Amino acid sequence: MLLLYPAYLNRRGKAFFFMIRIEEARFDQIPAMRQVAISSYADTFASSNTPENLKAFFDTAYTLPILEQEFYEPHSKLYLALDNDNVVGFVRLRKSNEAASYLGENAIELHRLYLLTSVQGQSVGQLLMEKALAYAMQGRFEWIWLGVWEKNFKAQRFYKRWGFERFSEHTFWMGDDPQVDWLLKKKL
Repeated sequence: MLLLYPAYLNRRGKAFFFMIRIEEARFDQIPAMRQVAISSYADTFASSNTPENLKAFFDTAYTLPILEQEFYEPHSKLYLALDNDNVVGFVRLRKSNEAASYLGENAIELHRLYLLTSVQGQSVGQLLMEKALAYAMQGRFEWIWLGVWEKNFKAQRFYKRWGFERFSEHTFWMGDDPQVDWLLKKKL
């Protein structure tokens, strides 16, 4: 999937085109995806969390060995948003039983959808969501669901525009800080 945006003006007033393609990730792209995850997460959550809790989270969730293990997790899929060959965002889907008591066994989790701050508001999230929904529908899943922090209002608005509705919540540990994630679902 390729999207050519109309010309934008850079800081010097010069027009440029923004080209994004969405493709299934390769193993050798995991380090670049990791950098997007850390950058996006820090930009979004650093002001609401201590540096120690962010570091603890990164050290448990975003190490290369963990991300490499996730890459090979059965029933998961990772797609990247690329500007030329630079990773600017990604979406990860996985089969998870966490919401089975609410949604049944035929549901897939939208585990992560992250973008660099520099491409937010430029339809990159839309392209990744379209890819995630297409994958879920091709897999004949009945539901797609996700967790979003109760204080991440920007992401909540994004998911609401896509038809996701709140159905529950769970505790998400940010280091030693228990936080509340809202669980959102969308019927496919």
